[in-house]
Amino acid sequence: MSQVFNVLVAADFNNIAPESLSEVQDRLVEHGMEKIPTVSSAWEIEIEAEDETDAKERAIEVFVNVCRTYPFELKMVVQCGTSQILRRKKVFEP
Repeated sequence: MSQVFNVLVAADFNNIAPESLSEVQDRLVEHGMEKIPTVSSAWEIEIEAEDETDAKERAIEVFVNVCRTYPFELKMVVQCGTSQILRRKKVFEP
């Protein structure tokens, strides 16, 4: 049975042009990510999933799909509920 989970994503955008970062942030909002205003690079999204692990994987998929068209290095930490924190690093080529 599916449930709705809040997933927290903290991201580090390395070597990205300022205008590209602005575009990425706008696109993340368009895809359901909500910027957490008190933390400079944290986002939250509600995901419908079977469990916390599935919710985290779906949040990562949304985040990476938005970011992959821009050349930079993305480091992220993803948390949902009480399950293990996921760490990911992706390099997107031009």
